[in-house]
Amino acid sequence: MMNERERLAEVLRHLKIDNAPLLGRGMTSSLYDIGGGRVLKVHNGPQVQNYLPRLQRFAEQLQSFSFPFAVPLIYEYGEVAEIHFHVEKRLPGQDFAELFPRLTSIERRSAIASFLDGLPPLHAVHMPQLPFGEPLNPHEEISAQTWPGYLQARIEATLTHSYADLKEDLPEVDRIVEEFFRELSSLPPRPQKCLVHGDYFPGNVLCDERGTLTAVVDFSPLTLIGDPLIDLAGAYYFCRIYDFVTEADFEFLRSQITERYGTHSWQRIDLYYTFYAFRFSDCKVSDNHTYRWCLRRLKTL
Repeated sequence: MMNERERLAEVLRHLKIDNAPLLGRGMTSSLYDIGGGRVLKVHNGPQVQNYLPRLQRFAEQLQSFSFPFAVPLIYEYGEVAEIHFHVEKRLPGQDFAELFPRLTSIERRSAIASFLDGLPPLHAVHMPQLPFGEPLNPHEEISAQTWPGYLQARIEATLTHSYADLKEDLPEVDRIVEEFFRELSSLPPRPQKCLVHGDYFPGNVLCDERGTLTAVVDFSPLTLIGDPLIDLAGAYYFCRIYDFVTEADFEFLRSQITERYGTHSWQRIDLYYTFYAFRFSDCKVSDNHTYRWCLRRLKTL
């Protein structure tokens, strides 16, 4: 099996490019600068074969909307030696999560407000022709005619992979699952079908040196058609993975969400927090840090 350097070299030879500095590395791909305002993303597994054409079409759709920030545009995708890659436009800004720790307390507040400003323009995109669910997930194709129906179907699918681990680490998992499914009945069955990023947290946005949002990146199989409040669960609770986000930051973030969406929104946001705890529970071996994040939430229920 080729290592990361060998995989990159294979793709670069195919593209006739001499050098590509690493820009970032995630669980499923690595990102490189190939010049000319372009970046190369090399994917880790073969499961993206049917995903990349779907992602390119989706990125093209996004270009038709007038967002106040940049969004991805894919120029090409391909495969060489069973290595999947795509080339996309290099978007302006730097990783919000890398900049944020260097900001002063006053600058942090401004950056948090700008971070939340990215959501309403996304949620203003309505896609009534699509079912509730995951428009970019080519593997499980989970969707439903109602929003609660999708949420339950998604968790049932994830539990086929994670139930044994959860049962071992959380003996009350059956009760927690049953209560969660019951609580889904409190949700509106057919909310407006909004575009939901699905993984909205500091690692998936770019900003300028002051922390002002410049781009939203990494639309993925986690992207949804559904209730936009689910992105608020990500925007707030996903930040708990970072040690550099202080309690003062969380207090301000929470106050901003309350001011913008109302105190009543937290009941639904917290339910979506539980959804994500189940959604990401199938990674005990591959990403134990995230798995522990899931457990911490589920153990409070």
